[in-house]
Amino acid sequence: MLGKDTQISWQFSGIGKLRVTWFFNDQPLPTDNRLQVTETDDGTSTLTIRQVELGDQGVYTTRATNAFGVAEAQTTLKIDCIKPVINANLNSALEVTKGEIMALKIVASGTPKPEIVWMKDDNELTPNDRIQVTTPN
Repeated sequence: MLGKDTQISWQFSGIGKLRVTWFFNDQPLPTDNRLQVTETDDGTSTLTIRQVELGDQGVYTTRATNAFGVAEAQTTLKIDCIKPVINANLNSALEVTKGEIMALKIVASGTPKPEIVWMKDDNELTPNDRIQVTTPN
């Protein structure tokens, strides 16, 4: 779900024109290119969240109001995250001849995509003319 589009829809009915307002964690929800609200003639109000982010996790409330009262609907958006896992482990001891090139490779997975940091003696390795770090997309 992280990074993908999602929608939340509620259908309200009542006499006269309904005014529908969306809230996120009890605050009015501002709309923009990523957060869009559409309404249809049958009383359905749909919130589309483009490219869901961790910060989108929370309680969404929709409030419909007309001259006779107020109705609310609420749901909680939870975003599935997966703890980083290293799928290809390095040997605990490596040997290389002085002056030769040594290449180390790991594969890690998780949601959101984990950031990989190479360390030597508890210090982060900084790329330079001797050290290259590449990460495929």
